[in-house]
Amino acid sequence: MEIERIDSVLKRVLNKIETENEKNRNIDITVLWPRIIDEKIRGKSYVLYEKEKRLYVKVENGCFLSVLRMNKKKILTRLKEFGFNYTDIKFLI
Repeated sequence: MEIERIDSVLKRVLNKIETENEKNRNIDITVLWPRIIDEKIRGKSYVLYEKEKRLYVKVENGCFLSVLRMNKKKILTRLKEFGFNYTDIKFLI
């Protein structure tokens, strides 16, 4: 196994971090949210805020809350495709 210099390791890691930040820099989660979720729910939910890698979303009623909870993993996957690395989504009525 070949030993790698610390400066090249740091450079590679920092470049990766900058690339991830570049993905997010021009995309606002409040604009992206309606594009990610099902069109039937678009007007019934919106992003409240982000905190500690969690996304908080306001939902109009319990019916839409259930639908969003069922699709939570799919929504998180779609968000990751756009560079958002949330650990969880909290839906609030």
